[in-house]
Amino acid sequence: MKFTSLVIFLFVIFTANGQALPLDFETSTTINFIDFDGGTATVLQNPQQNGINTSNTVAQIVRNGGQVWAGSKIDLAANLDFTTMNSISMKVFTSAPIGTTVRFKLEGTGFAERDVQTTVSNEWEVLTWDFTGEPSNFNSIVFMFDFGNLGDGSATSTFLFDDVEQLFGGTHIDLPVDFEGSTVNYTMSDFGGNESSLVTDPTDPSNTVIKAVKTREAATWAGTTIGTPAGFASNIPLTLTDSKMTVRVWSPEAGTPIRLKVEDSSDPTHTCETETNTTVSAAWETLEFDFLNQAPGTELLSIGLSMGWTYNMASIFFNFGTDGVTAGEKTYYFDDVQFGALVLGTHNHYATNSYSVFPNPSNDEWTIHSESINVDQVEVFDLQGRALLRLTPDNRTIKIDASNFAPGIYTAKLSTALGTNSIRLVKGTN
Repeated sequence: MKFTSLVIFLFVIFTANGQALPLDFETSTTINFIDFDGGTATVLQNPQQNGINTSNTVAQIVRNGGQVWAGSKIDLAANLDFTTMNSISMKVFTSAPIGTTVRFKLEGTGFAERDVQTTVSNEWEVLTWDFTGEPSNFNSIVFMFDFGNLGDGSATSTFLFDDVEQLFGGTHIDLPVDFEGSTVNYTMSDFGGNESSLVTDPTDPSNTVIKAVKTREAATWAGTTIGTPAGFASNIPLTLTDSKMTVRVWSPEAGTPIRLKVEDSSDPTHTCETETNTTVSAAWETLEFDFLNQAPGTELLSIGLSMGWTYNMASIFFNFGTDGVTAGEKTYYFDDVQFGALVLGTHNHYATNSYSVFPNPSNDEWTIHSESINVDQVEVFDLQGRALLRLTPDNRTIKIDASNFAPGIYTAKLSTALGTNSIRLVKGTN
């Protein structure tokens, strides 16, 4: 009898102090908030019973003095598992200005934290924090409203929240990435004044791509991480003999420098960067990025691999090196992020046709053959995006004189009635 009473007593203590998601603050179970550094949390009758939240009871945090990270936390009965339920959402009401930062932090063995900004004021909204790829190490949730500013106890330092829950946000992104379907989490992570979104391809209604706007406020290094801060589900298998990735891009201008960076999501000092230029304007093309040709001032792939570095995250930078004030706001698109070299004859979304080129490398002449359709125009570009040659053959077999080209790598843009393809040409040494 005493043993049974002890078990019940311990169970009551455990369930009273260890909560579980979802939290709607409607049950009679006591919520044990742990306040810190100027934050005070309570559960109260909903003073804003309107809009998307007509529930009777909500939680409130008032921030008054203390520290700029003032808030409160709740200990959970068990660790959170982000294997499939990879996002946390919460309804929030505040009279603070639009753009107020709300930090959601996980604590346990280590910590993880994400910031989102409010998009409304004086009405309820649902905010979502993406924790894709995080381990099951955390059993405390921490609420930090208006992070970075000191609270003063006023209405704009008072925050209501409700319905804290885990959501399925899509499976973890991994290579190759084509942005199609609804089962993958295609959340992008912008930085430096870049703004990206998942949109319908403006040139093909059947295709989905990422639109990347480099705003007027953008820094020279503004870009987009392809996925969440957790990176890809598996490592990018870069080696010294297999060192290339391809990305299909759309740029308003030829000659635009595009940089691709790979890194370790758990250690941002482990990176490798490379850069190439677009060769066409206002058209799609597939660019090849070779990490053996590292960008100036960045670490060699060989050095990283020799130190055991692995890479599981990639970021793309459009018009790298030029800020938004200088360039003006520009819109770019990208799609089909893949590991491996550009394969000759691989068709894109538009040109259902394949090509062969021989010899390649060549010292004197390249012969390009189209299997099923005439090529209306051929343009050859160097790696800096400069147009070197333009032909209008209207034929399925095209010969390009290579004798006047310096040894190196070139890109041929082939235009047909079905669209465009880009293939790589190599000029050998004599």
